[in-house]
Amino acid sequence: MLSLFVSSLAAEHRPSSISSLVFNDSVTLGLSDNPDDLRSYGMQILFHHESGWEVYSSIFGLTFRDRESQEGKRYDEFILQGGRLFHFHIGDGEPDMMIDLAPYVGVIMAGNLGLDHAQNLVHEVLDITLVDLPYEGDNLRVSPHVGSMAAFVYKEKAPWFSSSDLIFRAEVELSHALSYKSSVSTHISVGQSTSSVSDFAVGLGYVWAHVYDDWFTHEMVTMSETGVIGLLRWHFGVISFTYQWYLERLQGYGGLGFDIDLGENIRWQRNDVVLSMGMTIPERMTATSLRYKIIDELSLSITNMFKMVPLSSDERTREIVSIWTLGGDYEFSRLSLGWMRPFVSSALGLKRVLVMEDDTDSVIDSNGRVRSFSAIKFLADVQAGLRFFTDGRLQYQGVAYGLEISAGLHYGSTEAIQVFGVYDLKMVEVWRPYVKVAITAGSHL
Repeated sequence: MLSLFVSSLAAEHRPSSISSLVFNDSVTLGLSDNPDDLRSYGMQILFHHESGWEVYSSIFGLTFRDRESQEGKRYDEFILQGGRLFHFHIGDGEPDMMIDLAPYVGVIMAGNLGLDHAQNLVHEVLDITLVDLPYEGDNLRVSPHVGSMAAFVYKEKAPWFSSSDLIFRAEVELSHALSYKSSVSTHISVGQSTSSVSDFAVGLGYVWAHVYDDWFTHEMVTMSETGVIGLLRWHFGVISFTYQWYLERLQGYGGLGFDIDLGENIRWQRNDVVLSMGMTIPERMTATSLRYKIIDELSLSITNMFKMVPLSSDERTREIVSIWTLGGDYEFSRLSLGWMRPFVSSALGLKRVLVMEDDTDSVIDSNGRVRSFSAIKFLADVQAGLRFFTDGRLQYQGVAYGLEISAGLHYGSTEAIQVFGVYDLKMVEVWRPYVKVAITAGSHL
């Protein structure tokens, strides 16, 4: 098999790029808990050269908050590694099949890197309770790190788009850090890719890991990040996003950042698909929508909104609300001024209310959290507003960027509910008006 792959080796052109993501467990999409604990926050940077060489670094703050039966502690983790990505093509022509292989070496440093000060600075600015936890151990641990990723990739032209591919990917990654941790992760995903402009993928996988040190926090974090996992990843122009959901524990975290191609000059053509990311006022719900054009003025719209609201004085009991809708969007091209165009939209969907709180009786489940309430209700949504700069006057690498401002109204069947007669839910009104402000990014398919 190796000789077959080598004989069919061909260059897979991928331009040089730099990407960065900022992670936080508050990015839940309304699906997972936001405990502000375990792998709570961090960031990563990846540089890819067109020759295939890559340099990756990440830094995370990890905590295990106090439990009645266990004192809380924390540690920071920094990873620096380098490797090379190889593409081995199988056969010629359509469909395109290949094996990706990426061995890498690096180093992991764990211990006190000072991220407790960064976390509490953010908490002070946002008026959130400070996290005062001692660090694990007295010394900074340094571990050599080796690993490899292998993937089978299947691509074929999307039958309904002129410039896009449908992609199936099956991937496995093995890594080992001496005296620190070993892990094996595998997943399959399906998605869509448009040259270097945009891509989108959803997947399902499994993660196994084992720790070699004696840090209790490390063991709890690792336990929380094993088992069945759901994945969502996309990049749209310079905007990049990822979300990981550990399904067995209702735990996850997401990352938002940028992805910049350095070697291509792609011109914007038209808006076949438009991404919108913003916030609603006054609730401050994070709102993301994806619009696929059906005809020039009419689009199909898929929307997610989510927010977390503390219910208890210690902020550990939390209401997590998410809204998922599917509907139509109509732009009034006859009223367009070139740089501005009015629109209306309507949609139907579901509203989910989830309440999570600490489980003080057990630390066997690493996240120490339990679901005390969950409900799903039908919801209707209408919006009207204005979109600015949809004509491509603000563009970069094939994507046109703009601004969207709208007024909307949610109607849902959720009534005021009490959780165990103790906590009043905050976002369960039947009628809820809002204003949304968002940035938009549109490109061809």
